[in-house]
Amino acid sequence: MTPDERITTNGLRLTTPRKKILSIFSSQAHPISFEEYALLDTTIDKSTFYRNMQTFEAAEIIQGIESDEGKRYFELSEKQHPHFICQYCHTITCLDEAPIPNLSGYRINSITYKGQCPLCSDI
Repeated sequence: MTPDERITTNGLRLTTPRKKILSIFSSQAHPISFEEYALLDTTIDKSTFYRNMQTFEAAEIIQGIESDEGKRYFELSEKQHPHFICQYCHTITCLDEAPIPNLSGYRINSITYKGQCPLCSDI
């Protein structure tokens, strides 16, 4: 699905900032923060970014992940998969799909593992 289709099929207005945001997120291989996003789109301001992230999260277009240091990262909600957060260097890695437990009556939005990544294990 194209970025424009993601917006319109969720009943949202198709604005230039929304198109640009989803276009940039479509090209990312891992979750990114506002600071990382702002390096790719120098025209966006922080309030516009977070206002759109809130709208996209409510529409389940974007998934937010909070790191241990309280920083929020975002990625497209294409398919559910677990993440690993290194508690030393704070990188977030997308992991291959893992079986999602079927907990009757519960809806799982995210699975996050925390620990030490391979790079920090060598330190």
